[in-house]
Amino acid sequence: MNFGKPGWFDRYLAFRRETPLPRTLPTAGVVLFERAGLHNEQDQAIYAFLQSTGLLYGFPINSPLPELAYPDQRYLDDAGRVHLIWLDALFACLVADRQYLLAGVRDESDPFGHALRAMAYFFHNADLEPATPLGTWTARVRKAVERLPIGRNRPRHPEFERAISRRIRSGGDMLHMPEYAYNGFLFLDLYYCMAWQRATVQQPARRQAHLETLRAQQRQVRDTLLRLLIAAAHSSGDVDDLERRVFDRFLVSARLARAERETFTAAMAQGLTLDQIAIPEAPWLVRRHLLDLTLMLILADRQFAASEQAFAAELVRRLGLWEEELEQSQVALEAFLVANERTLHFLRGRTHMQALAERLANRVQSAVRKNLDRIVNEIRETQELYELLVKSSSQELTAEEKRKVRLQLLDILKTVPTLAIAAMPGGSVILPVLIRLLPFNLLPTSFED
Repeated sequence: MNFGKPGWFDRYLAFRRETPLPRTLPTAGVVLFERAGLHNEQDQAIYAFLQSTGLLYGFPINSPLPELAYPDQRYLDDAGRVHLIWLDALFACLVADRQYLLAGVRDESDPFGHALRAMAYFFHNADLEPATPLGTWTARVRKAVERLPIGRNRPRHPEFERAISRRIRSGGDMLHMPEYAYNGFLFLDLYYCMAWQRATVQQPARRQAHLETLRAQQRQVRDTLLRLLIAAAHSSGDVDDLERRVFDRFLVSARLARAERETFTAAMAQGLTLDQIAIPEAPWLVRRHLLDLTLMLILADRQFAASEQAFAAELVRRLGLWEEELEQSQVALEAFLVANERTLHFLRGRTHMQALAERLANRVQSAVRKNLDRIVNEIRETQELYELLVKSSSQELTAEEKRKVRLQLLDILKTVPTLAIAAMPGGSVILPVLIRLLPFNLLPTSFED
């Protein structure tokens, strides 16, 4: 599956038809909030599904479906991996979201076919790339070639492939990291495509009107994010070189017209405050994404100063999020950076990464202590787990029994909102902290290794 050669989209579709996507997300049921009425449970599942991929942070480095094997996957270059991650994430969300919307409705049609049509319509009509003047020689040649009959080796979607690839590749290298391109707006592309599908399921006759409305909303959110990043960079006083470079990567990813880019560059030089930024109404998933990316820029200088903490708390209030979401978002981001340290190099230098890991461990310890009674009760109510823990206090468990203990402890941790996301990649940080804090010594020391 070579994403550098024309026809890659046809090859991907052929693979996906042979390997259908699940109709529900593997993270369905993960609880991020215990309060009801404001947040869609499907959006919580989508957030949990995408968080470990890095798409929410603009670092698409992990497959959303890691258990699947792809033909010639080992030969993919960095851009190819980003293409595959983004396509899998988009199609998985579209398929699962349609299934969720139509729960209880008899629908025997192919969900992947619906997802494909939604994606094709949304991105073909969404002005992903600047228009090429039709009077130029290259444009005339390209149009002439694409009018030729589709041959055996001719790609069926050349314009679409170019538009998607240019969008994915538009971010450039993040802080001179050769491994992966950075694009802080890929998630918004995914989300608003999904939002368009939601709108058209309810009102199919207004699909073009919905597209225009959502396109305008996406641009508004994009501009709001850039302003929030400027305010975050200035929240600690002086803006350091690293923060400027992070913002520059966002600016490249935004694909703005020259005049717009110059306006934001001038705003970065002058500075903004939260009071100067109008935050538009947006779904929870978008608002949480704004928080996550703003926190990532704050983290670029490798510390959370008191002024930055105050800025983040005020941002949570302005975004209409709950106070607990700040801690959860910080834990999730830090867990992602620590888990992917060797790939990302976002915080260069072992000393900086150790400091981040220690801060994460302290956050996790605080969250575990706050929820310790609940965790212990969950352990006691999980009969097999409790019996295995009791057994471990007097004799060595088998490898299979240890595996069951780990998995069931992680399942319990996922019911604690602050820890739910950070437990998803495997709990490499959370589990040892939990074991040390349990009020009874039921685990052998080998569990801490």
